[in-house]
Amino acid sequence: MAKKTNLFEHESLQDKDAIVQYLKALTDGIEKGEVELSDDDEKVTLKPTPFGRFKLKATCSKKAQELRIKISWVGHEDDGDSGQPLHIQPPSK
Repeated sequence: MAKKTNLFEHESLQDKDAIVQYLKALTDGIEKGEVELSDDDEKVTLKPTPFGRFKLKATCSKKAQELRIKISWVGHEDDGDSGQPLHIQPPSK
């Protein structure tokens, strides 16, 4: 029997504060081991495992800025290349 794949996609225009709240909810869920995503049409529950692959891509041009975050979870530590350390920080005041 084939496994059922659940897909959740959502796109909307949000203000900065709402985006921050969504990101905080995601990090809280990842810490607690379960993230539930839903809207009026779809729902999916993710159960992050102890190790995950983290991919970050940022682009900046005169017309637009974009930040893409991709996280995928695996059941054990991947033997692959972990890459260079990542540093994320807001500007100092």
